Amino acid sequence: MNMNIDEKMSFFMDLINCNYELHYWKYDTEFRLLETNWHNDLFSGNFFDYIGFTDLIFRHLNDGLYTPLVLEAESNLFWLAGFQSKNQSPVHIYMIGPFLSGRDTHLLFHKKLAAYDLSPKLSYSVHKLFEGLPTIPSNIFLQYAVMLHFCLNNEKLTTNDVVFRNRHSDNPTEPVTFGNNSHAGIWVSEQQFCKMLSEGNPGYKEALRKSFSLSNGIKTDTGNALSYHKFNCIVLLTLCSRACISGGLSPETGYDLNDYYAEKIEHCKSITDTRILCDEMLEDYVKRVQEVRNNTSVSKPILSSCEYIQSHLYENISIKDLAGRAGYTEYYFSHKFKQETGCSVIDFILDKKIEQAKLMLSGTGESIQSISDQLSFVNRSYFYSCFKKVTGLSPSEYRNQRSGG
Repeated sequence: MNMNIDEKMSFFMDLINCNYELHYWKYDTEFRLLETNWHNDLFSGNFFDYIGFTDLIFRHLNDGLYTPLVLEAESNLFWLAGFQSKNQSPVHIYMIGPFLSGRDTHLLFHKKLAAYDLSPKLSYSVHKLFEGLPTIPSNIFLQYAVMLHFCLNNEKLTTNDVVFRNRHSDNPTEPVTFGNNSHAGIWVSEQQFCKMLSEGNPGYKEALRKSFSLSNGIKTDTGNALSYHKFNCIVLLTLCSRACISGGLSPETGYDLNDYYAEKIEHCKSITDTRILCDEMLEDYVKRVQEVRNNTSVSKPILSSCEYIQSHLYENISIKDLAGRAGYTEYYFSHKFKQETGCSVIDFILDKKIEQAKLMLSGTGESIQSISDQLSFVNRSYFYSCFKKVTGLSPSEYRNQRSGG
């Protein structure tokens, strides 16, 4: 069945709205509104002209480009723009949105809005509107942009063809200055550090110390010391995860750990927290690489199960699930696991959870109850007995001992 453009767009919007509630605006080439299903006073009238979108669209078209646009306003607020063309000339302009993107976007918006002196009625209306806007990951809305272009022009593009624009995107940047000696020796030092990580070599600490003597991190001014340290921690995390994957750590484990520690870095409240967390992060990665390289006699399914356990310590892990992942029956998996590792599945899971609990007790101020809950122990009493069985100390005794109390 052949559909015209309006029918294609209607079908396309129906598909999108199965997941996210989005709206559309249809304009002619003079940017006169022809049709929309948006009925709120906000984002109506000359709003797109006011925030600079109209100018961005016309500049895009004047450059002879008809590829879809991702248009960004303040507070991570986005629209998609698509162009229906005929004989290499634009016919109609379609806008799809509004939507947000990025973690904590709603929270950041509320903080920014609080800085404006809005009347209670207007403030309520804006808050209510933004609370209802969907948050869409960038990989998803880029696919929507490609699909929009196909609906309008029957032409297949890739997400690489989509162009991002905001009112500041065309500001010229200062030329890069070369020729200073501020980075002398860093490359060699960094490569030595990454090589030690990939080998599981405990000498990485000395290599890292030498790197710090050459550079104190990325040379950028964030205006905030804590943000600067978090930024450097993320850079270090990225280097560490890639080096350890190249050293034999499975990509699944490497990336899972990367996500886990990136979130922990974001939630650090002080520079001291970032330093403690980075030490824990590096030690964790290197220890896992050492285990992989030392367990040459362990079969790949069992090694993969060990890595899965270590990457999912905050979940309930069952032998049934592990056996299913390995493609074995529960009985055969349990027998094979103990034969190759020297301990039962349950003991291995418990040991790894207690190791993580020890790190949390010594490196964070979280309560024992919180640690027990996060590591999925059935209750605090069971956590207490398991911890004492493995370490010979109660959780509180261990924490006091490590803190010198």
